[in-house]
Amino acid sequence: MFNTLYACPRTIARHENAPLAESRRRYLEHLAAQGAATHTIRAAAGVIYRATTMMKLDESSPVERKEVERAAKRWAHRWYRNASSRGPDQTDKDFRQTTCNWLRFAGRLRESDRPQVPHQQEIDALCRYMDVERGLSPATIATQRHYLKQFFQYLRKKQLSALRLTDVERFLIFLGKKGWTRAGIRGIAYYLRMFFRYGEQMGWTRPGIADAIRGPRVYQHEQLPLGPSWPDVQRLLASTETSRKADIRDRPILLLLAVYGLRVGEVQRIRLEDIHWEQKTITITATKQRRWTRVCPLIPSVAEAIARYIREVRPQRTEYREIFLRLNAPRRPFRHGGLYGIVATRFQRLGIKSPRTGPHSLRHACATHLLSQGLTLTEVGGHLGHRSLDSTRVYAKVDMPALREVANLDLGGLL
Repeated sequence: MFNTLYACPRTIARHENAPLAESRRRYLEHLAAQGAATHTIRAAAGVIYRATTMMKLDESSPVERKEVERAAKRWAHRWYRNASSRGPDQTDKDFRQTTCNWLRFAGRLRESDRPQVPHQQEIDALCRYMDVERGLSPATIATQRHYLKQFFQYLRKKQLSALRLTDVERFLIFLGKKGWTRAGIRGIAYYLRMFFRYGEQMGWTRPGIADAIRGPRVYQHEQLPLGPSWPDVQRLLASTETSRKADIRDRPILLLLAVYGLRVGEVQRIRLEDIHWEQKTITITATKQRRWTRVCPLIPSVAEAIARYIREVRPQRTEYREIFLRLNAPRRPFRHGGLYGIVATRFQRLGIKSPRTGPHSLRHACATHLLSQGLTLTEVGGHLGHRSLDSTRVYAKVDMPALREVANLDLGGLL
């Protein structure tokens, strides 16, 4: 590995003869297997070499995170830094992250000194229940973890058996003062209700708290579906008609979001076997309806964009079956929230003004455009994968031509 990274014999010998050479080599090979660029691997090799010598690491003892942080500060603020080196803050960050990743890969990083989340065991138990018993999505479970962490940190290690309804109410008021919207507070109240209901079954919390938790009132169809205009969507798609790798990868993603109106999770989960090239169809696994799929016709422009991405950009040797992978190492599928930057960054770059700038705004734009083209709510709901007309009815509020027709009706004979 060191022979491929460096040309100078003295540099190669220095890395090979330093302590923990085999452990460092295995980690660098792991980075290479993940698709990391040569300059990235070379930078990591330099950092973990310095960490080994500065911290005087032995072959097997666990290493505390605090030791890594102290070594990172010493290295970042050394007096003999060369003129071309990065600033001390970035150097500190690179040293900490790379060294911790290496030690974690080797199974030697001890993070017991990091502050623990209160009631972590109970949170883990609930999340296992949500996964195994209820089959909820990883994104829902991750949101539950995040909200419970905020709630328990606000309470400052208060015992579960001592919690009262007033503790929940004070937390919701606290969120309101911080600027949370009513819809956001209502959402976190839902997750807290789920925890207290499960905690009551397990005997952790007092009975009756879950049933008494009430979030702010949010009226049905209160919010308008907010998305960009269709000309702006067309500008967005036109911006990907280049030979850049990022544009080749992003074009089919944006087409699936804007033309098919897919949810983010539906795009992320599309696998190679879901594209049926001979039948010219694509199988979509629904996000909200578990184990429910629908087969859609594969539009030629979308098929061409997907084929070009697979042919020119997607790595040929990868264990993942998901079609869309990250461009940079590790070349893995997108995680929850990973597609947001693809859309929001392009909105900002093109100067597109929209109340919402994430991927879901393209789903709203798709529905609004279909209605403006004369499709019925039932047809739009079928295109979006809605299983209930109630989910589609909200778009009637943005069908301005139809609303104007209603407003122009002569109701004189009925008054």
